[in-house]
Amino acid sequence: MRDEDAEIILYFTLLGVCPVVGLFGIIANIINIIIFIRNGFTESINVSLLGLAISDLLALLFVVLFAAFINPHSLHSEDLRWNAMDFAYVIVAVPNSMFTRITCLITVFITVERCLCFVLPLRVKSLITPGRSALVVAAIFVAMSFALGLAYVAIELDWRWDAGRNKTVIATVLRRPDSRTLLNIRNNISMSSQLFSLFALGVSNIALALAVERQAKWRAQTVASAPQPNQTAACSETSDSATYRNRRLARMIQFLSLILFITYLFSTIFYMVANFVPEFDFYGKYKNEFRSYWMIAIAAQAFNSSINILFYYRMNARYRRRFNKMFRKGVSRIGIAPADHNIMDHTTAAVPQISVV
Repeated sequence: MRDEDAEIILYFTLLGVCPVVGLFGIIANIINIIIFIRNGFTESINVSLLGLAISDLLALLFVVLFAAFINPHSLHSEDLRWNAMDFAYVIVAVPNSMFTRITCLITVFITVERCLCFVLPLRVKSLITPGRSALVVAAIFVAMSFALGLAYVAIELDWRWDAGRNKTVIATVLRRPDSRTLLNIRNNISMSSQLFSLFALGVSNIALALAVERQAKWRAQTVASAPQPNQTAACSETSDSATYRNRRLARMIQFLSLILFITYLFSTIFYMVANFVPEFDFYGKYKNEFRSYWMIAIAAQAFNSSINILFYYRMNARYRRRFNKMFRKGVSRIGIAPADHNIMDHTTAAVPQISVV
C-alpha cells in the first residue's frame, strides 16, 4: 500500500468518521447511563446494561482523543519533539482496546443472561441476581484492566533517537529486558478474549433462537392438542401473536449480535495477522497496511459502541418513556413517534417478565 493511500484512510477515519461517531456515541451513552440509573437496579439486566454503557463511553472518549494526536500537523511537522503515533498508542490506543474488550465481554454476558431467560425460565432470577451481575461486570473490568495494562509495564514514553528526523524525540521505549515477551502475552490475551467473545456470542444466540422457536412450537401444539371449551377466536389470535412476538425477539437479538460480530470480527482478524506476521506492525514492512486496518478497526468498534441508544429507544417501551420524559420538548419538536408496541415487553406464559432496562 502506498503512503498516500494509507494517509487518506488514516485521515478519513480519524478526522472524519471517528470524531462524528464518537461524539454522538458519547452523548448517547451519557443518556443511557442516566436512564439506567433512574430505572433502578431491581433487575439484573439493568446492572449489565449500565456497565456496558460505561465501557462504551470510556472507549469512545479515547477514540475522540485519538484525533487530537493523529492529524496532518502532528504526523509531518519536523518541529515537534515527540512521535505522534507512539503518543497515540500509549495514551489512547491501549486504554481504548481495553474498554472495547470489556464491551465485548459484557455484551456476551448480557446475551447469555437473555438466553437463560428462555432456557431456564423458572430459575433465571435466582441464578442471576443484580448483585451477581454487578460482580461479573466488575470482574470483567478488573481482569481486562490488569491483562491489557501489561503494555504499561513493558513500554513507556522517553527520549529516543529518531533516524528519520535526525534528532531525539519523545517516543516509546522498552522498559525491561522481557518487555517484548510481556507485549506478546498482552496481545495474545487481547486476541484470545475477543475470539472467545465472538464464539460465545454466536453460540448463545443460536441457543436463544432455538429456545424461542421451540417454545413457539410448544405453544402451538398445546393449543392444538388441548382446546378449551370456552376458547374464542380472540384467544387463538393472542397465542399466534405471542408466537410471532417471540420470533421477532429472536430475530432482533440475532441482528444486534450480528452488528457486534461484524464490527469486532475485523479487529480480531487484525490482531491475528499482527501476531503471526512479524513485519505487520507500526514500523515493519507492512506498516501502511497495519495503520490503515487499525484505523478501520477502531472506527468499526466506535460505531458499535454508539448505536445502542437507537435500539433501546425503538425496542423498549420503558426506556422510551424515560427518554421522552427527559426530552419531551425536544422529542415532540422533531416529531419522533415510534410505534406503541414493544416486543421486549411481551413474554409468553412460560417466560417470566424480564425488564430490559
